Amino acid sequence: MKVIGRNVGDAIEPLYREVEQRLGTEGGRRRLEVTSTDDGALSNVGWREDHVTIAVRKGIPTHALPHVLAVALQHVRQRLDGYPDVVRSDRPQPEGAGLARTALRELVLAPEAEQRLEPLGLDDRWEAEQRHKGMKQLLRDAGEDWNEPGTPAHQFAALSYARYALQHPPEMWESLGEAMRDRIPRATASGDEVLTIVSRHGWADAGTALKTLTEVRDVVQMRPYTLVQDRRTGSLY
Repeated sequence: MKVIGRNVGDAIEPLYREVEQRLGTEGGRRRLEVTSTDDGALSNVGWREDHVTIAVRKGIPTHALPHVLAVALQHVRQRLDGYPDVVRSDRPQPEGAGLARTALRELVLAPEAEQRLEPLGLDDRWEAEQRHKGMKQLLRDAGEDWNEPGTPAHQFAALSYARYALQHPPEMWESLGEAMRDRIPRATASGDEVLTIVSRHGWADAGTALKTLTEVRDVVQMRPYTLVQDRRTGSLY
């Protein structure tokens, strides 16, 4: 299978075709497009009136591209399945609120996507290495607000700690987790509270994911500027 002129193998083709078919029937008769972009996240999903675009960042090694694309396809599937979204409220937005919301969203949607992809045995080592390097740099640059509960920086740190604990390769997480606990102990303590909620409810379906996201949102004090949207009903919590 080829996308953006590159061979990504056959492992993800059934998933690609399934998402493509569902968009045509359940997704408002939208078509699926894959494009490349010069910057931003490794992948980004954009919903338009008549199509859905998955933009993957240029420079991703060919061996890592199948997994990057597969994760994006899972995020399209999650929306079709009614998994919740994390959105801004109409109240004032402190600096860093958007980054904290992204971390909250990914706390649940990223591991749910990975769980679905496990049987495919895709190579995600390069992505793990990029995340590892990125967090180490962020940790070196962390300000005092990372340890101040209620701030977006603290929320981002706590949610990132929890996500890495759930997803990061054990051999990488051991040293990174220790470094985070030493550098930002209050944030990692909040992260442990987040992990308790995630382990209690999980993300098995849209309903449990909604419960997890709302409870985590509240425990890290993001409610003033963050809402969780139930895509099945349109309700905001």
